[in-house]
Amino acid sequence: MSELKRYGHEKLRQAIAAVFRAGKADEATARTVADMLVDANLSGHDSHGIQMVSYYVDCLNNGTLDPAGRAELVLDAGAVLRFDGHMGFGAVVGAATMEAGIARAGAHGIALVATANSHHLGRIGYWAETCLQAGLVSLHFVNVHGHQPLVAPWGGIRARMGTNPFCAAVPATDRHPPFVLDFATSKIAFGKVHVANDKGIPLPAGAMIDAQGHPTLEPATMIPDATGGALLTMGEHKGFGLSILCELLGGALTGGGANRPERIVQETTTNGMLSILIDPAALGGFGTIAGEIDALYDFVLSSPPVAGSDSVTLAGEPERRARAERLQAGIPLAEQAWANFVAAGGRVGVAAATLETLAGA
Repeated sequence: MSELKRYGHEKLRQAIAAVFRAGKADEATARTVADMLVDANLSGHDSHGIQMVSYYVDCLNNGTLDPAGRAELVLDAGAVLRFDGHMGFGAVVGAATMEAGIARAGAHGIALVATANSHHLGRIGYWAETCLQAGLVSLHFVNVHGHQPLVAPWGGIRARMGTNPFCAAVPATDRHPPFVLDFATSKIAFGKVHVANDKGIPLPAGAMIDAQGHPTLEPATMIPDATGGALLTMGEHKGFGLSILCELLGGALTGGGANRPERIVQETTTNGMLSILIDPAALGGFGTIAGEIDALYDFVLSSPPVAGSDSVTLAGEPERRARAERLQAGIPLAEQAWANFVAAGGRVGVAAATLETLAGA
């Protein structure tokens, strides 16, 4: 297993922002992107953190990520909004669309926000948590196209879909923290394949097949050539069905388009996201709902744990635990992950010594 080294989150933000400034992003954009990526690392989702810098730099250099791209409102129908992200950074596009959706949900009790043609939107839980800060319930359906498909359909051996995340969140009560359900419809996110490869560890059983359709635990099966195998859907046919739903809602309904052969044109990530934001105040106020939420959580958490587990864990708790630990101890990165980041900086002209100084390496 590769050696791990800890980095402070603030210094890591500075180093990441320096790379994107060199990649022609303005100061505010560079910081916004760095904030989103470091937040993923703090939450324990290293697949969506600093590891993405190398990929973003490649997309900047091949012209499929526009550092000046911004979300354009192309349809305003009160509680219904449609945006075109013009292939801007997902951190910037997502922030603009969620800000608008939050305002409309406050005015109408609900908002439907369709976001098309954004570059990688990152960890979708980040956007659900943005809605939570405004006291809103939210659901998010996301599709992915642009690069080679990564996920095999149920019953097939050739990849045909992206990892197509689904996310939903419900605010905290006075007694319980917020519920944040965020997962790829594949058994694991593709970024976790890179993380496993960097750390020199095997994949979980049932996550991937090779090109012949045989199960494999070897992350190098799809690195560097993603066509060497395919990820499998979570929950077998159920995850497959949810992945298709994300294509239909996040792709077709938003106007960004679903995954099909002619959209596999260059190595990039195009995300579409359909978000539903609900203000509990429109349904009588959150206070009237909180008692039901508390009773449900209390009942579920009262179950005796299985052997090897301390307790039942609700969605959002692993991220809170990771954040508390990493804010105190630092963000752990494998040597290869840091080397990949430094190499990405070099591709936009940032010296390794500069990044090491900024990150306190």
